[in-house]
Amino acid sequence: MKLVFKQRMFSWFDSYDIYDEHGKTVFTVEGQLAWGHTLHISDQSGTQIATLKQRLSSQI
Repeated sequence: MKLVFKQRMFSWFDSYDIYDEHGKTVFTVEGQLAWGHTLHISDQSGTQIATLKQRLSSQI
């Protein structure tokens, strides 16, 4: 299956829709303001299926 994503133009945080080859929305990705970057991935029904979190390094 081929997937295509498009970033929303006017969004305070990262926000993407991921489409299949027929143009149907398969996933929605929403960014969250936090210490580091956090993305929540939801399926078509709005059920959250994954969360990606960036770890910040504290090396000096």
